[in-house]
Amino acid sequence: MKSYKKFNRGECQLKFAPSFKLFYLSQFYGLSRQKIQLYLKRDPELEQIHFYSSKDLQHIFKLSQKQANLLHEYLNTSKSIKEQYASYELWNPITLFDKDYPESLSKIPDPPLCLYWKGNPSLLNSFKISVIGSRYPSQYAQLKVNLFLKPLVKLNVTIVSGLAYGIDSMAHKYALTHNGPTIAVLGFGFNHIYPKEHINFFQQISRDGLLLSEYPPNVRPQRWHFPERNRIISGLSSATLIIEAAERSGTMITADQALEQGKEVFAVPDSIFLKQAQGCLKLIQEGATPLVKPEELVHWIYENASLLLDECL
Repeated sequence: MKSYKKFNRGECQLKFAPSFKLFYLSQFYGLSRQKIQLYLKRDPELEQIHFYSSKDLQHIFKLSQKQANLLHEYLNTSKSIKEQYASYELWNPITLFDKDYPESLSKIPDPPLCLYWKGNPSLLNSFKISVIGSRYPSQYAQLKVNLFLKPLVKLNVTIVSGLAYGIDSMAHKYALTHNGPTIAVLGFGFNHIYPKEHINFFQQISRDGLLLSEYPPNVRPQRWHFPERNRIISGLSSATLIIEAAERSGTMITADQALEQGKEVFAVPDSIFLKQAQGCLKLIQEGATPLVKPEELVHWIYENASLLLDECL
């Protein structure tokens, strides 16, 4: 896969491969994803990046003089380029410039620049629904997951979630146990699995599904990574299904991002006395589609799958 990204080692210069240029730029500490995205509007193919002086870089990226000097040196140092190219070949990331980059993700307001992956990347072209919810699920959560994921797996819908405790793990496990496709979107690099109890789970998904992260393999998990990765979970998916959620939670952040991205949001209602139902009830009040029977979700899939699959492909 992605052999089109390879180029002659003797030509390992910044000016040759847009995909590598983007990867290389993203590795510079001090350049945020947002700054690079803004720059891409000015130079969509990164054709000019290696021509700028330090003063130009300072103005364009709004850097301090010290940062601009370091960036100029980084962009023009053969040793750094060769070292990063070795990492690029080893990790083989999918960047915004690659044909494998999911179109649905490229359309969100803040797309990841690079996607690091392990497993089966063809799942990126499948019909996907994200299934998310509380890290502290109720006693009925597993029954809800079983009820609504059974028809999804039968239809070979790819289940997208975040490999967290609770509903995320239930969703991935249901898919794997029933030979269904699943994608786990991570808030850390592959060399720093979190939580550590999920190491075997991580390895199973890398064999039988797909692991994705916007963070390079050596990046440790940080608290803010998890809200950030939520936009990827919803952005990859045609719809988001919320099994349970507290009123203030990461699940609600994902729901808001899905709505901002123009995606369908389904929420499973439950008792007004159940803490884990408060988020779902609030979303339904605000216009999310209540989901009571799995047939309702199947009906929506049959109405939308062919159109949405055309967009994926």
